[in-house]
Amino acid sequence: MIEKIAQPVGLDFESQFVRREQVETAGGTAEVLDLEPENPKEETPVFFAPGWGCNSEVYKFALKEIFDNDRRTITVNHPRVGGQAPMDFRHARLSPDFPKNEVRKALTILDVLKAEGVEKTDMIMHSESAINGIIAATLEPERFRNLVLFAPSGLIGKDTFPRLLQGFFEQGKGRAESMKEFPVTEKEKWAAETALRESVKYALKNPLRATMEAMDISETQIDEMLQALREQGIGIVVMATVDDPVFPMELVQKAVDTKKVDGFISLKGGHGAIGEHPERYVALALKMLDALKAKAEK
Repeated sequence: MIEKIAQPVGLDFESQFVRREQVETAGGTAEVLDLEPENPKEETPVFFAPGWGCNSEVYKFALKEIFDNDRRTITVNHPRVGGQAPMDFRHARLSPDFPKNEVRKALTILDVLKAEGVEKTDMIMHSESAINGIIAATLEPERFRNLVLFAPSGLIGKDTFPRLLQGFFEQGKGRAESMKEFPVTEKEKWAAETALRESVKYALKNPLRATMEAMDISETQIDEMLQALREQGIGIVVMATVDDPVFPMELVQKAVDTKKVDGFISLKGGHGAIGEHPERYVALALKMLDALKAKAEK
């Protein structure tokens, strides 16, 4: 049984950020952060879905940007071991065509939302979580309002495992060319260094799970699921960066159209830009969520 986690009241961001609640999910025991400003500007929270191998430390300043914009923010550090075997998953809307190792993370997201007592949420997804986040929304669309996908997986057409690994290798070689006109900030260094460290730790902790997830990422396309969600009234915006070697922007752009998304935004930066430059890109993602809400209310 999943119990609702008690909310911290009147605590600043740093005090809340160090609080890690343990929630039993389909994927194993997950660490959950529920960050709530003193006066949230609306009832609907933002669920921030992390990329492969990344945790809340990578996105610390991204989460703070959401908090500082007076939105309650929930995120999860996905379990690295344990949980149900993929063949044991049960859900009324679960398709055998879904990538099993991404289903594990999708069900973890849903379990966390239930534990937090969230009936409906907006969601910002980075990288791999475009797959598991969209699967979560496909399984329980009534729980999601509007979605922003940043540097998303699952939208570049036919891919291969070696090509994906090469993309991640290229990402780790240095700063995005399009960002070199801007000064390097402490937030950027923190996010880039922490992402590299945590992704290596993730792979070493459970190499079989990490490899199977990476294979699922390379083999999965989500464009049909996007279209189905949009037809159900869920707003969707895709944000892609011009120097993303992991999921190249020009391929993502070819995969989406007005049947699948409400908007597509091309941005300077590399694959990890949302964590490295939250004052630019998280702020823009929040504006997109506001715009989708306003559009739906017309």
